[in-house]
Amino acid sequence: MTELPVPRDLAPLVGGSWILDGAAVPRALPQPAVDLVVMPDGQCRLAGPETRRRQGALPQGGALVGVRLRPGAVTGLFGVAADEMPLAGAPIEVGRLPGTAQARRAGALALIRARAGECRVDERVRTALAVMHAAPGTAVARCAAEVGLSERQLRRRFMVAVGLGPKSYIRVVRLHHALAAARAALARGEPPRWADIAGQCGFYDQAHLLAGFREAVGVSPNTLLRDDRFLQAPDRPSVTRSRYE
Repeated sequence: MTELPVPRDLAPLVGGSWILDGAAVPRALPQPAVDLVVMPDGQCRLAGPETRRRQGALPQGGALVGVRLRPGAVTGLFGVAADEMPLAGAPIEVGRLPGTAQARRAGALALIRARAGECRVDERVRTALAVMHAAPGTAVARCAAEVGLSERQLRRRFMVAVGLGPKSYIRVVRLHHALAAARAALARGEPPRWADIAGQCGFYDQAHLLAGFREAVGVSPNTLLRDDRFLQAPDRPSVTRSRYE
């Protein structure tokens, strides 16, 4: 997978973009966001947020292109609630975006840019998201209190904007924070201290962290780090199921 930068003017609505080519989806952490996916034939789909690793053979005919929308943006951009998006993706009527992978990515970004001026995001959910990312150990009750909502109110608005409940979203965010902390340790030439990372990222202990990785990805974080470092190896195993079938 090739991760590509996001144009500065779209950063409030777009969290990332990617081009995925090859036989199968590489092993990686789930992304708790809705993706605008452009198929090889130019058809556009919206694929719902993930809490577990998705795997499968990629469609034939070319690379898969995706634009990862920030939580809450899909409703303002496309008029659909995030919790209505099936995990496997659903076609949307915005016309086809044919061409090379780079051309399809440019078309997807242009589509979002054309709708950005009318896009409105739930500001209370956006504030709650900022709290969760700044301190992934924060309890949902505290997040709700920070934005002046009850837990029930936050959950209802969160489901529409994000497609997941607050607790499910935080669980995935903690995994991303933990993996980022491990990468930072490796960059310093140090082995990841998982017990310390667990405490920093809101897990009860190291065992809780390891269980979270195994549930979400099926492997330990050390295995995921090793896969991450050798992602371009040609001997990645292929699998049969497709997220986008």
